[in-house]
Amino acid sequence: MLWKNSEFWKNSSPKEMLDFFQQIHEGEHIRDWVEIMQKDEAFCDLIFEYLWLFRSESETRVLLNKEEFPSSLLLRFIYFGYGKQFISGNFESGNYFSQVKTMLDPLQSLKILSLSEEMDRDPTLKIHLLANLDPQTWEAYFDILEGNSFTMQALLGIFANLRENEIRKILLNSPTLYYYLRMMMVSRDQLESDKDKKSKDILQGILDSVHVWELFCLSVQEKFNLTEEKNKKPKERDSLRLSLVLHELVKVPNHERADILVYIKGNGAVIDEWEESTILSVLENHNKNGRFV
Repeated sequence: MLWKNSEFWKNSSPKEMLDFFQQIHEGEHIRDWVEIMQKDEAFCDLIFEYLWLFRSESETRVLLNKEEFPSSLLLRFIYFGYGKQFISGNFESGNYFSQVKTMLDPLQSLKILSLSEEMDRDPTLKIHLLANLDPQTWEAYFDILEGNSFTMQALLGIFANLRENEIRKILLNSPTLYYYLRMMMVSRDQLESDKDKKSKDILQGILDSVHVWELFCLSVQEKFNLTEEKNKKPKERDSLRLSLVLHELVKVPNHERADILVYIKGNGAVIDEWEESTILSVLENHNKNGRFV
């Protein structure tokens, strides 16, 4: 444990340590200790140990998304947690990166993506961070690509390193990334020089499979006034809407349903966590008994 070699750890009393960690979240001296972290590897490891222990706390997320927190340290913290999870066993990198991206806002994700060399070495992390961008940061990312003479073909080529089910899962959990990829695939001029037709066809097939659920969500929006539905209590809402969702989800393999439900909820056809949990519960009952009730 590198953090035990920190001079601060060795020479500070328990009260001084506690006071310091409390000050971290106040943010008044963030520039000072960030500067020390960049120079002192052991001290940096000590801070990461603390942040990792409290990673589920909202204060930690606020801290990680402060403007003063540099992209190099953010990336290092991600891999710090990666090592922690790997040592603990039962580790899957895709699931880990999917969880980590929820700790970062779009702007911080963009800052990490701007580290082009580091990102080129880790396409899995890169795609999860891309999935974290919003329309505004996507535009900024395109500016970065143009500045680095990075082609759209190369961006699409990232997906060649992932399995089809991984790509589909990421796109279902990130409607914004899905929409941008669809636009890029439609732009034939961008793809004329793409030699890897097989990879392009695979990605197009995945996009088409997600498009089916996009059309389903649009049909739900046409049939129901979702604005009015949101303002109603759950038991007052039109049960037909959830019935439509259930009858569509039961047609797909069980292992795909949760991700598809996330997409449907993200597009407004399922309104809130109450409806989401209700649907999952009914589907579980259907798996056991062969019927919804």
